[in-house]
Amino acid sequence: MTPSDLRLNGTVIRFDASVLTTLDPGLFEADWLHSNQFWRGSTQGRSQAHFFHYAGRDMVLRHFHRGGLIGRVNRDLYLRVGAAKSRALREFDLLSEMHSEGLPVPLPVAAQYVPFGPFYRADIITQRIPNARPLQEILSDRALSSQLWMAVGAGVRNLHDHGVFHSDLNCRNIMIDAENRIWFIDFDKCEKREPGTWKRANLDRLHRSLKKTAAGSSEVHWREENWADLLAGYASGKRS
Repeated sequence: MTPSDLRLNGTVIRFDASVLTTLDPGLFEADWLHSNQFWRGSTQGRSQAHFFHYAGRDMVLRHFHRGGLIGRVNRDLYLRVGAAKSRALREFDLLSEMHSEGLPVPLPVAAQYVPFGPFYRADIITQRIPNARPLQEILSDRALSSQLWMAVGAGVRNLHDHGVFHSDLNCRNIMIDAENRIWFIDFDKCEKREPGTWKRANLDRLHRSLKKTAAGSSEVHWREENWADLLAGYASGKRS
């Protein structure tokens, strides 16, 4: 990975120069991706992601949106800070570090910080994980084996052993690919931490997410016994 910064009229774009030998700011615009026939599709909802193919790679563009009550009146403006402390560049740097450590996370491609008066907007582009689907989506189709639940737990343990606090560890941000490898995505507001009670809180958050998903539909393939398998994988720290 070769991180480089491009600065233009206050905007800062950090990118991997080994992936993007030339950088067009249009990469951060869905309309530009459409008009240049790079766009391949989008997810729905507040955290919309745009999928596109560029420079021989499948990529994902995510614009930073605000949630909760604030998000109803302010969709994407954040109180201005220095570019290095912006959510996009912080996520880019954390992903870069985790990727260099061999953790199963997307390769960061580019991140953008755009000042707007006393505020800023932000975007991030990552490489798309091939043939992978969110755990939440998979559970709507089929049940996971005990071994695969253990692999999920071992994956979480791997993050924690590297000190990675995932601020939104839920079944939408865990991906499983066609070879049953576990991946983690969406590291906004995440960070490296010293060991502490946050690890247990992380697991509790994931447990609540799984129970909430199952409560929302009788077709979700989740049983409380699956949580015991996940915890067994977490405790072993090794993929079965």
